[in-house]
Amino acid sequence: MGQKMQQDSYRNALNAAIAQRERIIAEFERLKNRRILVESAARALEPVVYPDEYQNGDFEQQATAVLEISQPSPVPEKAQQQPPVQAVTQVYVRGDGEADDEIQRRINIAIGRSAAD
Repeated sequence: MGQKMQQDSYRNALNAAIAQRERIIAEFERLKNRRILVESAARALEPVVYPDEYQNGDFEQQATAVLEISQPSPVPEKAQQQPPVQAVTQVYVRGDGEADDEIQRRINIAIGRSAAD
């Protein structure tokens, strides 16, 4: 009888440990997904948090330095003869009930973009 009780205790402890492990794995996956969302929101908010870097062009110089190719690739003659394409400007129209604060508006846009990804 004592051995049966001991086996039942071990079985119950094992079942509890397995259930706890499954909860920990589920929580880990939830936190991993949340981390991805927070990191994408942080990347989207970089122009708001560090506006000087984006206005001075320092960020673009750093980004192009990373993407430089050591060997120049041949450029076809047709590509050089094409006329330049006009830049498209984006006009923002404020919606009803939207915040008048520019920073809050940028934050809302960044959050919306990160949620859309």
